Amino acid sequence: MAAADPAAAAVRGAAALGTELPVVQAGMGGIAGPALAAAVSEAGALGTVALYKSDRELAAALVEQTAARTTRGFGVNVIPEVADRLLDQQLAAVLDRADRRLTVNSYGLPPRSFAAAVLAAGHRLLVQTGSHADARAAAELGAHAVAVQGVEAGGHHLGEQPLADLLTGHGLDVPVLASGAVATGADLLRVLTAGASGAICGTLFVAAAESAAHPDYKCDLAAAGPGDTVVTDRFAIGWPGRSHRVLRSAVTDAPAPLPSAMIAWTTVMGARRPVPRGSAAAPTAEAEGRVGEMARYAGLGCAAVTAVEPAATLLGRLREQYARALAGR
Repeated sequence: MAAADPAAAAVRGAAALGTELPVVQAGMGGIAGPALAAAVSEAGALGTVALYKSDRELAAALVEQTAARTTRGFGVNVIPEVADRLLDQQLAAVLDRADRRLTVNSYGLPPRSFAAAVLAAGHRLLVQTGSHADARAAAELGAHAVAVQGVEAGGHHLGEQPLADLLTGHGLDVPVLASGAVATGADLLRVLTAGASGAICGTLFVAAAESAAHPDYKCDLAAAGPGDTVVTDRFAIGWPGRSHRVLRSAVTDAPAPLPSAMIAWTTVMGARRPVPRGSAAAPTAEAEGRVGEMARYAGLGCAAVTAVEPAATLLGRLREQYARALAGR
C-alpha cells in the first residue's frame, strides 16, 4: 500500500535508525571501511562499516576506528552465510567494543541466537532480505527495521524480484527500507511513496572520496549507465550461490567462463593475497593487476554517480533533491 504521507514515512524511518535522514549506507565488503562509515554518519545518514570475513581482532579494530572518527551512531554489517564460524567472533567484538548504541545490519537472516544477543545488548537490529517470507521472518526475530532488496541493486542478491513487488504485500508493521537503484532524492521519494520508510544505498557511495574502492573502479562507475551493469554468477569464488549485479567486463560478456587465472593481488587482513578470476572480492585501493576483470559491483542507480565526491556532498545533494521532489508533488 502506498504511503499516504512520504514525509511521515521518512520521519518513521529516521527514528528507527537513529538518524536525521532515513538512509543507510550499504556495508560493502572491502569498500565500506571506517572512513566511509564515519563520513556518512557525520552527514546525517547511517554509515556502516563492513565486517565481511573479519576475525575478532580485525572486527574490534574496525569498530574502534569508526567510533574514533564520529560522535554519531553507526552500523556494522555482517553476512552470516559468508562469515560462518567467524560470525560469533564478530558479534563478540561488536558487543565488547561498542561505546554507543549501534545498528547491527545483517545481510540475510541471522541465527536466532545472534539476533537475541544484539537485542539483549540494547543495539538496533536491521535485517536485509530478498523476499516477503524472509522479511516476515526478520520481523519475527525482533528487527527494528527490515530491508527488502530488489534485483536492481548492485552486489549480491538475496532474491529475484523487482523492488516494487517487494514493497507491497509484505504485511509488516516494522519500518521497511528499500534497496535497489536508490541514488537520488527523487528515488528516495519514489520508494517512500511506494511504502518504504527509508532506503539502503550502496552504489551511490562506492565512488565517495572516503570509499576504499580502487580508483579505477570509482572512475569506471562514474562513467557507467544502467546498461553497463549485468546480473551474473561469474564472481562466485569465496561467495557461491548468489547472483550479483556488476559492471560489465570481459569476464561477464564472454560466451563461456574464461579460464582460471590469477589476475590481481590484494591485501586481506594485512597479508598480500592473489585474486583469482571469478573471485567475489571487490577491487579495493590496495588491489594491483587487472582490476577491470574483478567484481566491480554496481546497481541500476549508477547513472547518478558522475564523479568522485565526499560523502557529505553526496548526501547534501540527495537532501536537496528530495526536498525539491517532495515540494513538487
